[in-house]
Amino acid sequence: MIGQILGGRYQILEQLGQGGFGVTFIAIDISRPGNPQCIVKQFKSMSTDPYSLTVAKRLFDTEAEKLEKLGNHDQIPRLLAFFAENQQFYIVQEYIEGHDLTQELILGQQLSEPIVIKLLQDILEVLAFVHQQNLIHRDLKPSNIRRRRSDGKVILIDFGAVKEVTTQVVNPQGKPTLTVAIGTPGYMPGEQAKGQPTFHSDIYAVGIIAIQALTGINPYPSGFPTNPQTGEIVWRTHTQVSLKLANIIDKMVRYDYRQRYHSASEALEAVKTISPKYSLKKVGLGIGVLVVITLLIFWIFSQFSKPKLTFATYEGLNSGITIKYPSENWQLIKPSDDIGGELIRFIPKNQNQTDSCLLEITINTNELPQKLLSLEEYKNLAFRKITRNNPNQQITDNSQPSTTLSKFQAYKLTYTRQEEQCKLQSMEIGTVRNGKAYFITYTAEDKEYNKYLDVVEEMINSLEIKAE
Repeated sequence: MIGQILGGRYQILEQLGQGGFGVTFIAIDISRPGNPQCIVKQFKSMSTDPYSLTVAKRLFDTEAEKLEKLGNHDQIPRLLAFFAENQQFYIVQEYIEGHDLTQELILGQQLSEPIVIKLLQDILEVLAFVHQQNLIHRDLKPSNIRRRRSDGKVILIDFGAVKEVTTQVVNPQGKPTLTVAIGTPGYMPGEQAKGQPTFHSDIYAVGIIAIQALTGINPYPSGFPTNPQTGEIVWRTHTQVSLKLANIIDKMVRYDYRQRYHSASEALEAVKTISPKYSLKKVGLGIGVLVVITLLIFWIFSQFSKPKLTFATYEGLNSGITIKYPSENWQLIKPSDDIGGELIRFIPKNQNQTDSCLLEITINTNELPQKLLSLEEYKNLAFRKITRNNPNQQITDNSQPSTTLSKFQAYKLTYTRQEEQCKLQSMEIGTVRNGKAYFITYTAEDKEYNKYLDVVEEMINSLEIKAE
């Protein structure tokens, strides 16, 4: 569908993802000045008989109109258009520049309690608005919660109402019936799995996200153990958490939905009683001012005392790329082109190359097979290659519309692997240009990964692909 124009104005640029309910694309609106980017979601109806399609179209329009009202909230993407074309349904939404929470909730990394409390409050504030409109999200999970780059606010995306319409068929009595439950395993409670979602179902999903953030454990596929007598999730033993916060989260994820908070607003008020902002009000104004001044002085001192790195530029004559690297602290390993493309490596100068727990940044360029031309195809190939080399490790696709490499649309994969005694974490960002694949990989010990991330990001942002 790349290059195709839908609805007479939305030209498809690239496929972002594909699931059981349809496909998501990034597109441009060729009818507006500047051709702004937007998100186009294609939903495939489960039934193609004329009567079912007529019913589905009516329900689709109804649900899309509800989504349009939600777009009045600053933290929900605006619905720009909805239409049916060639027996398929489409919605067009505002493009939100930023990243989703899968980049913040990393396997094996536990977030602090204040950060989790703030995250809960931010999500519940938007969800309360959704529930006040008498709507259920149905598919809350980290990949459906974005962090907007411009202001850091959380944005709820990918509501499940339209998905539900496209999974319905008409029974012999002429009534639409669901063919599959909407939601994601691990974040979907029992009543929702049975096709009976409630407001409590969304609250359950938010509670699971909080548990994931506190424990560093993904709820799917392994999931959390449950008490065989009560069916309640057992999670407190995997982290250190205050009794107040643990009790609030436990109430959010009760097995019986009737024992959960009755609304997002009620859950929000409970979280606010333990939020740092709420606690700060109990502290004297003088102490608060003193803390702010102290932090400000510390920040100013840290900025002036922070050593400035000197960057040198490497130019790859064979690969047609340039990249800047901190030459005082990092060294360039002689490029190699004996693997079918050019391989460039950078390692810290104080690191022994024979060390089994290597910290390194590599840049690869490879010629593509004639039939492998698109970014999505190459990303899938890279995913399979990583899976083949690391069959028992967790791989996360963090590709977003805003992911770029040398200003070109790119994919981003993060994964872990075990090499002897070393637990390593890697990030791979790649793009495809004119029959070549370019990808940069950062690998470090899990405990050292974040230490060098700022330098790595500077290097990645400095990469330029000059090949035409």
